Amino acid sequence: MASLHGMLASYQAGRLTPAHLLHATLLIRLLEAVTSVAATAEGVRSQLTASSSTETDINRPVAAAPPPDAAAPSPVAVAPPPDAAAPPPVATAPPPVDWSHVNGLLQPIESCLKLLLGKWMQTPDVEEAEVQLGVGCMNFIATYYAAFKSQSHFRAVDCLEHIESLCNRLLVPFSSSAAMQKTLGRLAQYTAFRESSCTSHAVPSLPSLHCSRGRTLCPVIKTGTPFLLLTAYTRLVHSFCCLHRGLDERLLTGILNHAAVTSYVQTISKSVHQASAWGWFARHETHCLYDMVKLSACTPSSDARLYHQVALRLLMCMLTGDEFFVYDLLSTTVFSPAALRLSQLETDAISSDVADLRLSDGAAKLSGAALFDLEVPSSRLLRLAADSLPSIRATYMTAAAQLALLAEKSRVLTKSGAPHTVSGFMLRRPLQPVLPNDWPLSPLVDLYHKSLSAEQRGFFVEEVTPAAVHVVSVCLRWLYVLLECWPQLLLFVSPATVYSRLACALLAGPDLFLDATVALHFKAVVWRLCCSATLDFTESIPGIASFPDLYLQVIEQFKAVSFGDALFCCFVLIPLQQQHAVQLRKMLWAEHSEALRSLSVPLNKLPVSVSRFLEPPERDVELLTLYFRALIGRFVRSQSSPLTYLIAVHHVSRFLFGEGETEVMSEAEGRAGVTREAEGRAEVTKEAEGLAEVKRRHETDVAWKILNQLSQLKDKTLVAHLLRYKRPSVVEPLGFELYAEVPQHVATLLQSHGLPSLI
Repeated sequence: MASLHGMLASYQAGRLTPAHLLHATLLIRLLEAVTSVAATAEGVRSQLTASSSTETDINRPVAAAPPPDAAAPSPVAVAPPPDAAAPPPVATAPPPVDWSHVNGLLQPIESCLKLLLGKWMQTPDVEEAEVQLGVGCMNFIATYYAAFKSQSHFRAVDCLEHIESLCNRLLVPFSSSAAMQKTLGRLAQYTAFRESSCTSHAVPSLPSLHCSRGRTLCPVIKTGTPFLLLTAYTRLVHSFCCLHRGLDERLLTGILNHAAVTSYVQTISKSVHQASAWGWFARHETHCLYDMVKLSACTPSSDARLYHQVALRLLMCMLTGDEFFVYDLLSTTVFSPAALRLSQLETDAISSDVADLRLSDGAAKLSGAALFDLEVPSSRLLRLAADSLPSIRATYMTAAAQLALLAEKSRVLTKSGAPHTVSGFMLRRPLQPVLPNDWPLSPLVDLYHKSLSAEQRGFFVEEVTPAAVHVVSVCLRWLYVLLECWPQLLLFVSPATVYSRLACALLAGPDLFLDATVALHFKAVVWRLCCSATLDFTESIPGIASFPDLYLQVIEQFKAVSFGDALFCCFVLIPLQQQHAVQLRKMLWAEHSEALRSLSVPLNKLPVSVSRFLEPPERDVELLTLYFRALIGRFVRSQSSPLTYLIAVHHVSRFLFGEGETEVMSEAEGRAGVTREAEGRAEVTKEAEGLAEVKRRHETDVAWKILNQLSQLKDKTLVAHLLRYKRPSVVEPLGFELYAEVPQHVATLLQSHGLPSLI
């Protein structure tokens, strides 16, 4: 205490050098740790005393037998239930300090902070040593008040009056001072959520906890960083707001509504760069953002939707050791109705739904195998989500039970808790994110793994439980809300990953898709996914060794349990688009062609445009042969499976006869149905030319065989469709337009090859 008062007097007299300021900062940080220990010492000693008393009772000699006339004790001992939780481990004895040792530290440290902030408000440019001292004072005061409220001699009225006075006289003026304005203006320059071009003198052979990439220094820890001061300041204000709900609103709006802060937060919510890529040192910024998010909940004037997006962004950036922050955001902010503002989204969706009703008036509706209507307005889905937010939160908090066990240790590491209450400080998986980017879909994966584990033990899932239906419906509902509130989610979770996780839901049980709630939200998510982004199934998907193997399971599940469900059909059809690997199309057309009959979804109810299944024209000869076999084998028909019939007719016709009347094919090219690429490409090797010639000859042979089989067909309707095919059209009963008669280029080609009977 005497050292603190002496330091304060020396600072007032201007006798402290930067070295003295550094020593004072270290002293205050040490006192902060002592305060945390002292705050919990009384509780730990009580626990140790109770444990000692219990042990004494156990070792006490057995009492004498009761008199003969006393009631005999029951011979059956009452054992605790087998699922009872084990008693918590007894904490180790704390250091010999208590609250009386730190009770008098607050006044001199507050006085020191008043002097520092007063000087900064007059001269914004201060030495870094003074900034570090001020940061140490703020952190100490925040820790002190967080611990003080749990002490037996805590007086709420006196404490709140003191906090209000400190804020009104010191923090509110400082929040609008030139020093704070200058600090806030540097946020965008020093953020770790963007690429930086500044260089450092980092040595590649020395580990740096990712503080640098090559010669690029993590911007958060560069000289002049605003996060040194701002992280401590927001933590201090947050600790005051936790105690006093009626503080001057200017204390919060001075920071949250500042133009530089608003621009910075908007950048964070839209940035595709991961701050966690910078490693441990980016935590200073993520902790500052955490306190900003928590402060935004204390004032109605803040942009709640924007800070909710920042909270979602933080969940993907928090590294091992930050489990407390992640768990707190999940339990208080992420599922908060006030932060989501679903009522505003619902209002916006109603106007969109009205427009959709006008556009789709009189059109056929999509319905599932259970015969319920799948065409539900998005406003209704958002209303259902708003009503079920408590259930959504409960489901995800249950899934995060393991995270809760790590939160206390994390709180000790990051919030200056009592170090003697944890067994060790080694981090599991250092520099790894606490949650995966696709954490909203984790319950679906867990459900699939449980189903797979049960099947491996010989217990086949014949009917899903109500609990499984609830988990899937809640997860899909929450995913739909996220896609509506924060479409940038697909920048961090690839659409292919989302598709794979949705596949896990279909594979987790045989009749999940027959539940109305599951089907409604499943359809909404799939449609939103297809409209928002382009899927790429060739990319690496976390947890999936081979997407074709997963897709094969989906097809087999579709064959076994789908009953021709339109929603299941749409899900199976998505990987069949021309942009995806031909291997996926062959799986259905070659290995499971019997499933083609069940793909009966109407052309105008697909989640994507029909053209995606038709362009560019198919060039794989093996697949084209499969298309033709499906046509002549009547595996696909225009009435029962309009899309697959259109796909087969379109690609086979284009393969045989080309694009249209304006394109007259040469004899060699006409049979193969391809247009040879312009000759004269620079320096094409003879080997490449030879391979191309072999390929063209093979295509010519296949085309000739198809034409011969076509000439022998008795199904004249199919022959007419292939010869007179013009272009796709969803308004036509067949799904495509036909020429009134065989076009000239087709007739010329057939006559030149001796097949006039087909005309």
